[in-house]
Amino acid sequence: MRRGPLGRALWTLYLALVMGFLLAPVLFVVFYSFNDATMFRLPVGALSLRWYRAFFDSDQFQPALRATLVIAAIVVPATLLVALPTAHLMARGKGQAWLGAALTAPVVVPGVVTGIAFLGLFGMLGVGDAMTRLTIGLSVFCLPFSLRALNASYAGLDRRPEEAARDLGATPLRAYWGVTLPQLKAGVLAGAIFAFVEATDNFSIAVFLADTRTRTLPIAAYEHVRDFDDPTVAAMATVLTLVALVFVLVLEKVIGLEKLIRHG
Repeated sequence: MRRGPLGRALWTLYLALVMGFLLAPVLFVVFYSFNDATMFRLPVGALSLRWYRAFFDSDQFQPALRATLVIAAIVVPATLLVALPTAHLMARGKGQAWLGAALTAPVVVPGVVTGIAFLGLFGMLGVGDAMTRLTIGLSVFCLPFSLRALNASYAGLDRRPEEAARDLGATPLRAYWGVTLPQLKAGVLAGAIFAFVEATDNFSIAVFLADTRTRTLPIAAYEHVRDFDDPTVAAMATVLTLVALVFVLVLEKVIGLEKLIRHG
């Protein structure tokens, strides 16, 4: 249906209002992080990197940042090692329905419920190490996100080169490793990015599995805003937003967000 000039103008205005509503909190946090004063006030004073220095020099945030990066460095490969064969089975139509339903459950179930369930399970099994609990719990939670990206790659996969390799005598494993897997590079990268972002950003599950010695960055941020009122957390949020923006640009470049949403 064609829109007249008035319709196009109203549609453009509507989209601008929606985007403004969604982006306004993010832009405010970014702007607030450069505020020189402890409290936000108008008119705004001088811009400063004071709170970025406070974040990177903080005895509270730096251990949490290190723990978060270590957990993410374990979660990402662990998630991909499970997601790759699972996506392969689903693409071949083997158990697609029940596998999809089972592996989507951690996303559908509220994070608080998942966190409490893991807390009870680890308590029953006697797993006392917080790093182990966080790694296992976040790996399970991140698996559906990596699987979604790989499913998108499998949806556009050309299987003829793999079939040709098999006809020429290659074993199934060698054909997969040398022919199929290189075609999935975009999906593997997207799955790794999704797992990394979710592992570093999750609070609702991690808060039940951490302890006083091992905390992730979101937990440290919550504790800081509970006790202090300054832009340090805004500086942290701006850094994470910049990292997420870089990841989104990489995803758009290597796989295309529209394709990922359509086939995921």
